[in-house]
Amino acid sequence: MNRDCVIFLISEDSDNVAVNDIGEPLYTETVKRVYGIKKSVRQSEFFQASAQGFKPEIVVEVNSFEYNNENICELENQRFRIYRSYPLGKSERTELYLTQLVGETDVTT
Repeated sequence: MNRDCVIFLISEDSDNVAVNDIGEPLYTETVKRVYGIKKSVRQSEFFQASAQGFKPEIVVEVNSFEYNNENICELENQRFRIYRSYPLGKSERTELYLTQLVGETDVTT
């Protein structure tokens, strides 16, 4: 497998949520380091995602067994929301479609 880049898959623990002084939720995060292949967004995906209000930035291909429905991905010190995942047939690989986190702060514990 081509190990093009290091990716951090991040899941937020919604069962263990604290609240700060102004009432914003503070989630506990679980971070997992995996290797993947960075790909460009296809034109068809760009238009389909735009129709649903997403701005696709990057597609990352990872091993299917390493992805457990995490909702955030960190790549090259930048955080992205995983808005869609797509298993690649019988190849045991999954494509993760990423959009930039805009207007969200880092409110983790």
